[in-house]
Amino acid sequence: MYVTDISLWQEFGRAHKEFFGENPPVATMVEVQSLIDPDMLIEAEAEAVIRSS
Repeated sequence: MYVTDISLWQEFGRAHKEFFGENPPVATMVEVQSLIDPDMLIEAEAEAVIRSS
């Protein structure tokens, strides 16, 4: 996760857990100066593998 205000790390962590549920994926959080849209506070990147049964 790229965040523009690392002091909000607890709120971002809660949102991550709320979105992904009880078994959220591992994540790294780093503070950046800005994101492409100045109104954005956080950008999350995810990779997933979907296997057919």
